[in-house]
Amino acid sequence: MIPSLRAELLKLRKRPATWVLALVWLAVVLVFGYLFFYLISTVPAEGLPEGQRAQQEALGEQLRRGLLPENLLANLFANGTFGTGGAIALILGALAAGSEYGWGTLKTALTQRPGRLAFLCGKALALAIFLLLFVLLGLAAGAAGSYAVALLEGAAADWPPPEEFARAVGAGFLILAAWAYLGFALATLFRGTALAIGLGLAWSLAVESTLTLLPVESDAYETLRSLLLGENTASLGGYFGPAPQGLGVPEPLVEPGRAAATLAAYTLLFIAVAALALRRRDVT
Repeated sequence: MIPSLRAELLKLRKRPATWVLALVWLAVVLVFGYLFFYLISTVPAEGLPEGQRAQQEALGEQLRRGLLPENLLANLFANGTFGTGGAIALILGALAAGSEYGWGTLKTALTQRPGRLAFLCGKALALAIFLLLFVLLGLAAGAAGSYAVALLEGAAADWPPPEEFARAVGAGFLILAAWAYLGFALATLFRGTALAIGLGLAWSLAVESTLTLLPVESDAYETLRSLLLGENTASLGGYFGPAPQGLGVPEPLVEPGRAAATLAAYTLLFIAVAALALRRRDVT
């Protein structure tokens, strides 16, 4: 399995798509996590009625306070930045597992001694290493963005304690891993990347978003929602603090501990599905 892991790490490191996704991830964190909210918070309130002006100024102040270093983790997780990163991770996972089918190199790789499961484990471990790098990259970009806001506002840079950063690395990895291995499993099942990415993004951006927003009050419906990847992603992010009230982010439906366990279970399930499909089916 170690030679397979080394080969997969080399392929992911040399692929331009990996670094393009990393740059997109950086843009998501800096633009949608910081620049977008900072620009909204500084919109002039002149010309509005007294009550609306006071409300907008209060919301702007709240948004700017949420971008400061002391609220770094709440901003990255509760505001949905890492949830958006799930879509990027899904694409990376699909590319890691499905590109061999498009290149026509899968049979060649499997004749170079590693068995099918060792080959797949090498892919899965290499993907996990790169996901961890993406988490660290996202946290570093968020730290840079929050420090820039602190400089602009003349505020002190009070950072979260180290143990909170450690929890953030674990939570970020669980979020990205669940989505990445969904793409990994879909690419293995459908023997390619295009359909896997299309189905995965359609599920996350259309189906789950629709189910979350439907105004249905029912215990069965809440049970269904509590099993969704997006719902558990948001609930785990809520551990680091609530999002600003003016953003309209709904309250988490699942406890953070249960959300973490659910995401871990989904990750293991997706890897098992991929392993079963690769082991039992023809690779062509």
